[in-house]
Parts: sequence; C-alpha cells; structure tokens
Amino acid sequence: MLLFEFVVKLLDDSQTELANKKFFLLSGEKSTLPQAELRAIVETYDDKARFEIINERVMIVDGRFDLNTILKRSAYVNAGGYLLTHCKIEDAEKIINSVAFDDFMDDSVSFAASVFNLSNQSISGKIEAIIGSSVKRRLPDAKVSLKNPQKMVIGIIFDDYLLLGFSDYIDRKIWRLRRPRARPFFHPSALYPKFARGLVNLSHVKKGEIILDPFCGTGSILIEASMIGIDTIGIDISMKMCKGAINNLKHYILESLGIINSDALMLPIKNVDAVVTDIPYGRCASSRGVKTPNLLKEFILQAEDTIPKGRYCVIVHPNTIKLDESDKFEIKERHEIYVHRTLTRAITILRKK
Repeated sequence: MLLFEFVVKLLDDSQTELANKKFFLLSGEKSTLPQAELRAIVETYDDKARFEIINERVMIVDGRFDLNTILKRSAYVNAGGYLLTHCKIEDAEKIINSVAFDDFMDDSVSFAASVFNLSNQSISGKIEAIIGSSVKRRLPDAKVSLKNPQKMVIGIIFDDYLLLGFSDYIDRKIWRLRRPRARPFFHPSALYPKFARGLVNLSHVKKGEIILDPFCGTGSILIEASMIGIDTIGIDISMKMCKGAINNLKHYILESLGIINSDALMLPIKNVDAVVTDIPYGRCASSRGVKTPNLLKEFILQAEDTIPKGRYCVIVHPNTIKLDESDKFEIKERHEIYVHRTLTRAITILRKK
C-alpha cells in the first residue's frame, strides 16, 4: 500500500477502530530485517494479526497480543504503543487537546512525552510541549518524569502527519552491557546482542520452547534467547568455545539445557522447536577445513530431522551464498544486513514442510 493510500485509509478509520490498534517505530537499519522481526514476533502470538505499513520505519498492527511482550522481546523496535489518534500537522494542537488522556491515565501517574520526527520539519519540541500541556490540563496533579515515567505519550511525525499513542513500557534494553567485549569470554566472531536477539525472534519460538544453536561459539544466541525465557541447547566443535559459552551465560546469571562439545554435522540432538545459528565463515571462524557452501548443504540435511513440521530454521551466512530449498525445507524469507565493506550477512529462514 502506498503511503498516501494508507494515510487516507487511516484518516477514515473511526476512533473506536484505532483504539484496538498498536503502532511500532522500527530502528533505522537499511534492511528488511526490522519489519520481518516485528512480523515474526507478532505472528508467534497471533497468526491472524493484520499489518499496515506507513513507511519502512512505521507499522500499524491490529491483533490480539500483549503489546508489552512484543516490546520486551524486540530488537529492532525503537518504540511502540496503543494508537490514540492521527491528524495533519497543521491540526496537531487542536487534535491533541481533544484527546481524553484521563481515560487511560490518572493524577497519581507520572508521564513523559516523546516525539520521533521522521520528517524534515523542526517541530518535535513544539509537539512535545503541546502534549505535556494537554495532559496537565486534563490531569493537573500528574507528574512529569523524564527518567522513569509510568506512562509514555508517544508521537511520530512523518511527512505532514502525526500519529499519537501511549505505552506503559519503557525500552530499557541496554545492548552495550552484553556486547562481545563486555563478556568474560571474547572471540572476534561473536554476534552483537541486538542482532542475535533479532535472529531468535525470527524463529517464532515462545517462552518455554527450545532453540538449538549448533554453532554456538561464545553463546550470543543462547544468551539472548535465555534473556526472554526460551530454553536453549548449544553445540560447538571447539571445547574452548563450549567452556567460553558456559562462562558467558553464567556471567549474566543464565542457564542452558546443555552446552555440548560435538560436530554440528553429526547432531546428537533431535526434537527441538527451532534451530538458530550463525554458520562459521571468515578468517576468525573455524569450520575445520570444510568450505562454507558445503558446510551449509551438509548442515541443512542434518537440521531436516531436528525440528517438527511447520517450525523454523534461521541461518546466518555470507550473502554471496544462496541457499536452495530441499525436500523437507521451504525458504520462507531471506534478508540482508550490511556489516562492513567486505561482509554483508544474509539471513535465510527455512520452514519445515
């Protein structure tokens, strides 16, 4: 749907219909990965949810799912909330002042206004001030708290329009605390936590289900899965990596169902809910002499008998390699994300037939 068509549709929606919709502001990576991650998380909890795309960074979702669960899990969502209203920028003050903030807030609640400006107009401060004044007019005793608010009133400006909503979840995911060099065991091939979390979410796995990472390395994927309540099993051919992954998990007071020193081409594990892994490649990774294309083909044959029908295998590999469908796997999606001049990662998502 084109941006203009979407906005016309949105402006035609009734306020009752808007009350059931959630909006999400995606991070700004030049990749299809942020949209795909949000879709995957939402579909994990509601496979009938409807998605509407405003632009590459803003999505509206209508579905039966817990908003805070999505926000807590996500890696590539910068903000999100319940959609309250919409308007043209020129009508913003009038429309904001008509919002019944006292329907979802009371005088005892602390709040803050946050405006994300995707346009070329320098009006973020003005809109934030209008929101703050409007809330105080409705709720004179409500306290402004910029550091730890109980409610966030969120505005998103795009082109000549404003979307307004609210949330009671504040994003406190601090990726740098789990960056590879902050862990007790470091290796140059380790994935950054934000990317690893995104991979976990692409697998459509819920809390209490099991993810297998057959090339677990320092444990990046295991850490991020465990952080959101998913059980994990890690395998690596290097004993040094296995011990390092265990130490890294312990550092964050996390546990795995098992870290196994074994060959991923002879998987000792069956019946997991998803496989999520970063295939070894490059000078810093060890594939024990097996060329990456051959390693991928042999590994996929192993993975075919590891997960049940309808479940997912998420594989990271160099974008110079294209995976083909097999007798038991169909390719659901493929995404790319730029790393540096000589490396662009591809993420291929396979679904068991």
